Amino acid sequence: MNREHSSSYDKPLSEQELNELADFLDDIPDAMNLEAMDGFLAAITCSPEIIMPGEFLNHILGEEYEFEDAEQAEKYAGLILRHWNSIIGQLIYNDIFEPVLLEYDDGLIGNEWATGFLFGVHLDEEYWKELLEDEEQSDLFVPVFILAQENFPDPEKPQEPIDSEKRADLLALLALSIPRIYDYFALDRAVPAEPQSKSGTFKRPARKIVRNEPCPCGSGKKFKKCCSGD
Repeated sequence: MNREHSSSYDKPLSEQELNELADFLDDIPDAMNLEAMDGFLAAITCSPEIIMPGEFLNHILGEEYEFEDAEQAEKYAGLILRHWNSIIGQLIYNDIFEPVLLEYDDGLIGNEWATGFLFGVHLDEEYWKELLEDEEQSDLFVPVFILAQENFPDPEKPQEPIDSEKRADLLALLALSIPRIYDYFALDRAVPAEPQSKSGTFKRPARKIVRNEPCPCGSGKKFKKCCSGD
């Protein structure tokens, strides 16, 4: 089911633009590749904390990278931000997410995407604990963890090899799980900012109410089952 929309701000990059961006990233020694960047930006978009481009572009390009000139910065930073907008659009309006995956001789693998997603989670890991510790919803991370572990195997927790059929199932599950992760934190991202001063800067309230806490109305129910409107 698609959540209908007509906005063009989230128009995906064309295949030519994706290839051009992929080549640009591949030429930077410490940059993420296109697939890892897509996973990373998906995590940034799903994050319970709003993260702005100035906070994440260096993670994509590498801390030491500097654009050659303003024209190059405008072009490639623009492509990255447009791709980020297309991910936002997907997650706002669709129940299925289509990750950008690199195709290898063995087909679509998904390891780099999952690794990029987890890197984005680790940037604000404290805020993600609510979902990771939620007994009912933490299984949304299962395809991400399995695919990432294949890229960086844990010798203490070996997993069975992933055959083509299981990989297809994991990628399909991933496509369903990411919008649900995005929706899980929708309430957190909706917390309004409060004016800090007349200068126009803003701050968040000192503390957010998380969904599993008792509702402040005094009902005794969890917030997510009471006044959150879920």
